[in-house]
Amino acid sequence: MSRVAPLPPPWSEEDAAGINSWGHPDRTYEPLLLVRCLQRHPAMAAKLRTLGEALYIDAELPPRVRTIAILRTCALVGCAYEWGGQAAFWGPIAGVSDAECDALVTGADAGWSADEQTLIAAVDELERTGSWSTATWDALSHSLSDEQRMELLIVVGWYRTICTLCNGLDLPTEGWMRSWPKSA
Repeated sequence: MSRVAPLPPPWSEEDAAGINSWGHPDRTYEPLLLVRCLQRHPAMAAKLRTLGEALYIDAELPPRVRTIAILRTCALVGCAYEWGGQAAFWGPIAGVSDAECDALVTGADAGWSADEQTLIAAVDELERTGSWSTATWDALSHSLSDEQRMELLIVVGWYRTICTLCNGLDLPTEGWMRSWPKSA
């Protein structure tokens, strides 16, 4: 179990609305353990949901680019919970195969395109240094606009925050999530 107990049912109408407002509208899974833990602090949960949602609605990053960046961020900080949810749910939607999801953790060769190799290296650099060199910024410009590069910075920072939260709460992966690659 996690370090913070999730808000147990029965939920008040307000808590149920808060919990059910998270996630993809077509989800088939139960409300996330993370969300049920966050709902113990409903004001903060609502603020976090607003920013998280903005990264998917009216976003300029292509879904595959966003998903690769998120999965790599999760891999770099060892967040099996968020990686498992992203790999199981968004991976297929964004066209990131199981083998590619795993490669972002294990470092295996997944046949990445040149632009994807640049993206992965940029996420690595951002995690390592907290910024990008001019060379990285310029390399990303071959496939991403200024606005998309700014959005990428926000996505990586946001998911670094979510991974820190998940790891700090010691959230176990849920049954529907992909398991962390054994070869990692």
